[in-house]
Amino acid sequence: MESERIEEYLEAIYKRQGREAPVSTSSLAADLGVSQPAVTDMLRTLENKGLIDYKSRMGASLTRTGEERALLVIRRHRLWERFLTDVLGMKWDKVHKEACRLEHATSPDIEKGLSSILGNVDTCPHGHAIPDDKGNIKQGENRPLSAFRPPVKVRILSVDNEDPKLLRAMEKLGLRPGAIISVIKKSRDGSLEIEFQDTKLTLDTATASFLTAEQLPEVSFTTDECEISLGELNSGESGVIKNFGGGRGSLGRCLSLGFTPGSIIKMVENYRRGPVLVRVHDTDVAIGRQLAEKISVVRTGSS
Repeated sequence: MESERIEEYLEAIYKRQGREAPVSTSSLAADLGVSQPAVTDMLRTLENKGLIDYKSRMGASLTRTGEERALLVIRRHRLWERFLTDVLGMKWDKVHKEACRLEHATSPDIEKGLSSILGNVDTCPHGHAIPDDKGNIKQGENRPLSAFRPPVKVRILSVDNEDPKLLRAMEKLGLRPGAIISVIKKSRDGSLEIEFQDTKLTLDTATASFLTAEQLPEVSFTTDECEISLGELNSGESGVIKNFGGGRGSLGRCLSLGFTPGSIIKMVENYRRGPVLVRVHDTDVAIGRQLAEKISVVRTGSS
């Protein structure tokens, strides 16, 4: 359907114009896997509909109307990705294509229901911001991992390439959004030596450029500081996450929620025998008692 093709182009232009403005026909052809003449024909259609400003040999930019429509499609796409991973349990390397099919057939009521079921989440499984229902989207200070100068400690925010092979490799290494790593060394070829969970890894330039991150302040601990389980924090107390117990399933769950080593958290409400409500990265998250007992923290204070 033409409406689906229009939405695909608007989405592609929005994503590309953060790095390239105006967006060239060659870039869109590469992103969408179509010929340049096909892109040119569609850009003329979008211009006639008032969705883009287009100049031959220069490229295209979204109009305000075009951007609003693009953000709506992106919101629905990323909500579906969350639903497919969080509710249906699909792997994060498989949800992009499914979400592409579902985004075009999503009504406002379904969109609202998805957001409600997911607890109004603000990022997709790959770490990208989900626009709110008014079309607002958070623009963070994230940078490509390749841009950091070692030594530095950073938190991975997103994976800016949804190639299934790359995502499976990142999954195997544990480098998902929320993971905290130390960049130790940068080689002349741009590859990075990093440390993650007491393991040293080397990332090539391309992989490092696909990961975005934010720098973290160093958090130091003295030997007399006592580790306790997250479930032992009282309501109003704060702490810093130190480690995890349990298997890979628990680790993956913790990372997806933002509970990464070095993260500063606050206990909003401890129901003692039931779940706990914890604030991490400015988001309140409810987790079960069993998982809370597997997360070790150092108490830092109370409010």
